[in-house]
Amino acid sequence: MPLVTIMMTTYNRAEYITSAIDSVLNQTYQNWELLILDDASTDDTKTLMVRYEDDPRIIYLPAATNLGITKNRNRGFASARGKYIAVLDSDDLWIDRTKIEHQVLFLEKHPRHILVGTNVKVIDESGKTISTFSYATHDQAIRQRLLLRNQFTHSSLLVRADALYKPLPYDESVPIWEDYDLILRLGQNGKLANLSEKMTAYRKHSTNISKTTKQNRALVHRTIITKYRDVYPFYYLALLKSYLRF
Repeated sequence: MPLVTIMMTTYNRAEYITSAIDSVLNQTYQNWELLILDDASTDDTKTLMVRYEDDPRIIYLPAATNLGITKNRNRGFASARGKYIAVLDSDDLWIDRTKIEHQVLFLEKHPRHILVGTNVKVIDESGKTISTFSYATHDQAIRQRLLLRNQFTHSSLLVRADALYKPLPYDESVPIWEDYDLILRLGQNGKLANLSEKMTAYRKHSTNISKTTKQNRALVHRTIITKYRDVYPFYYLALLKSYLRF
């Protein structure tokens, strides 16, 4: 079975990161490498990594200085060896042990698909489920909705490595929602899908709320959807929704 590279970005997430790593270790699919991209954390993250030193698949890559989330994501691709790239941010979890197994099988069987995600549970700081994200699962339905609302949670993705724009897959000029921009870009080159099962948990907590102002978030969102106005339908409706949202 093909090697999967798992990208885990982190910055001062010592209270959550071991749960995230353990959810990787618990996967039924075991042919993976886990790159832990630590963006110069100042908490106990480095100390916690000692417990995983005996597993050569887990590679701790601390940054010398804080780079910001997008540059920190991009630096991992120089070390990635996988046929597929999975994303798991350090405050999220994979809650289904068969997630990677099913996603690898899906992409092996569907060569025209460029990525596959999953549906999602939203959890709080303690791990309690507080809501869910239910996305479209098939390519055409996803495309109909994608400008109106992102149809993927970043930590649910499995992407073909050869489809990414190396060495910098994420656009570093995009200050937030770099994952949304990447998905819209990748969708120009291949089909998109989500598995219907809720296999990923997105953790909602006070410190993962964007530090940017509402106005800045609105401007970035409009810039992103305008870039792809001729690729996906319902641009003007998405633009109106953006104005109403912010």
